[in-house]
Amino acid sequence: MKKAVNLSLLIFISAFCFSQNSAIEYYKSALINDSQKDYTAALHDLDNAIAQNPNYDSAYCLQGFINYKMGENKTAIKLLDKAIKLNPNYFDALNGRGIVKAQIKDYIGAIKDFTRAIELNPTKPKPYYNRALAKAHLDDYKSAIKDLDKSISFDPKYTNAYYSRAFWKDISGDYAGAVADYKKVIELDPTYREAYIGLATTMYQHGEKTPACELLKTAAEKGSIMADELVTKLCN
Repeated sequence: MKKAVNLSLLIFISAFCFSQNSAIEYYKSALINDSQKDYTAALHDLDNAIAQNPNYDSAYCLQGFINYKMGENKTAIKLLDKAIKLNPNYFDALNGRGIVKAQIKDYIGAIKDFTRAIELNPTKPKPYYNRALAKAHLDDYKSAIKDLDKSISFDPKYTNAYYSRAFWKDISGDYAGAVADYKKVIELDPTYREAYIGLATTMYQHGEKTPACELLKTAAEKGSIMADELVTKLCN
């Protein structure tokens, strides 16, 4: 009788431990499937993880990200809402929801989410960059540039931030600043074809045709179809 009781206890403990760990295992499997772009399998894994642990905020967050990749933006927001409800200080979920809101052109909502993410972690460069993009869509270039200044201050090699700042500096009339930022992008990443095109078009508009055409030819040599078309249009 004692052995039977002990055996029953052992089975109970084993089952309990499995249920405690299985949600994590499903989540790990989802991460692998997500990395391989097998989104259906990843979502199935996450459904299982949530079945084991209905309060698994990371599982809801990852589900949200995957739905965003699949173009299911409304579903993505609902899932990220759940993750944030479970964990109001969830940096990744807030930043991610901001990205999805910007995708559906809810720029004000996106800015609010990015601002909250910045409050939670003020030294992360990406929320500043993301907020700058949202602000720029509202034509608030001055504030967008300030956000990019912050983003670059925390990541001096953030090429996308330099590129965006160059574009909006040019629109704002800061020709010298735009040129300097485009050149910085090329210095950091010589394969960044869009930076050659951006610098070239900026210089061309300011009467510097010869160096602009040389830049366009360089971008064309690096495989840019747009640069090749601009060479034909502007440089012959």
